[in-house]
Amino acid sequence: MASIETLLQGVDVVEQSPVAIPVNAVTADSRHVWPGSAFVAVDGTADNGLNYVHDAIDLGAALIISKGGPKADDLLTGINTPTVKVRDVRKALSKIAANLHGRPSENLTVIGITGTNGKTTTGFLLDAILRAEGLGTGLIGTLGVSAPGLEAKTGLTTPDSLELQRTLALFADGGLTHSVVEVSSHALELERVADVDFDLAVFTNFSQDHLDFHKSMDDYFRAKSKLFSSLSADKLAIINADDPRASELLELTSAQTVTYGFDGKADVKFEEWGMSIDGITGTIKCDRETIHISSPLIGSYNLHNILAAVAAAQALAIPADSIAKGISSLHLVPGRVEQMKSHNGATIIVDYAHTPDAYQKLFSSLSVLLPRGRRLGVVFGCGGDKDRDKRPLMAAAAESFAEHLFVAPDNPRSEPIDAINKDIAAGFKKESHTFFDDRTAAIREAVAWLEPGDILAVVGKGREDCQIVGTERTEYSEVETVKQIVKELAGDEN
Repeated sequence: MASIETLLQGVDVVEQSPVAIPVNAVTADSRHVWPGSAFVAVDGTADNGLNYVHDAIDLGAALIISKGGPKADDLLTGINTPTVKVRDVRKALSKIAANLHGRPSENLTVIGITGTNGKTTTGFLLDAILRAEGLGTGLIGTLGVSAPGLEAKTGLTTPDSLELQRTLALFADGGLTHSVVEVSSHALELERVADVDFDLAVFTNFSQDHLDFHKSMDDYFRAKSKLFSSLSADKLAIINADDPRASELLELTSAQTVTYGFDGKADVKFEEWGMSIDGITGTIKCDRETIHISSPLIGSYNLHNILAAVAAAQALAIPADSIAKGISSLHLVPGRVEQMKSHNGATIIVDYAHTPDAYQKLFSSLSVLLPRGRRLGVVFGCGGDKDRDKRPLMAAAAESFAEHLFVAPDNPRSEPIDAINKDIAAGFKKESHTFFDDRTAAIREAVAWLEPGDILAVVGKGREDCQIVGTERTEYSEVETVKQIVKELAGDEN
């Protein structure tokens, strides 16, 4: 139970009904209203919450919060339910969520990680390091929420502000001291994290993605950069010195900065490293010390993810032995270069890669690991109703490394498969590909194509749990599909 005065603390209010009533819950979804709730009518990307005000009132909403303006005036005129009109409803929702849960991020050390690729792996690495040091930590990201005694799916890389603040409150109330949060560009643009008190922010990299949402690459970068421009001078920023846009972040943040990468001027960098199908070993040079690491993770892009986690841990004053222990303890990031063996001993990799840059990094790494004379195959597709411009770029990146490409549906949503495939085909220069209407059929043929020593990368879905066709979500697991096909093929050979 919270008073309206408590909920609206710090909110830019334009107009407010002169009432003082208790509110027992806050929601931005009219279907989740119950008697005594406050309903926040958010301007959505596809719909407007104001259209559901009367539904919320019918379900017992005690308070309606909306953006001021003519539409709100028309819809709210004559209703008996108390109303509050605010200048920016998304910023208001963020602050209300934080107020409702007692501003939990102020009682935690919160690390935010943003970038086009690498957020999840870097988050898992840093979470493992914090656990190795004996710290109570919770992880929030693409794969859901993970903390001692708490595992949950969220459906978004960064949950909406109400769910995010509730989760942080569970962490703080449960005695945790740290939280690692993957911060998406959508979350930054839509103000989901506006009232999270980040102590440290990590920038992994920047490349093309989400141009269906952001108007341009510059707009996409501006969204990412909000995490760093919002940091005060007593906070920390960990920045990839090898990224072309690193200098812009270094200029705009007021925080204390630490850089990492292969750039000779980076604060945290490898002195030497080695990589095989079994993992990465190396020596990392930091300002204060040298750290010897051994990681079961593979892929040259994981060199940067490891450096980012080490740089962040060093900035948090985590001892070198805990850093090394944490890195070595992380054997698997679900859906990220997840390895399996085929029926004939070839290697199958399941990975979430879904951008041109991620393709380039993943496939170049796998190519280096191929035994002489062996082949790389790739199963991939492109999501429907999403950034069309990246489709031919993804196709070109895959074709430049793979012996054969098996193009399969990957959440086509409302877009026809043929239209998606036409965009993909524009990136091909060779005839080394086959199109499929069914993802399982594509994987089956790709696994059957394998010979001993080959590598097959099945990319795009990682650990997603469904395939989306139209508006229907069908249960689907990439890992289980691959395992079942391998089992079937092994049975065929016996």
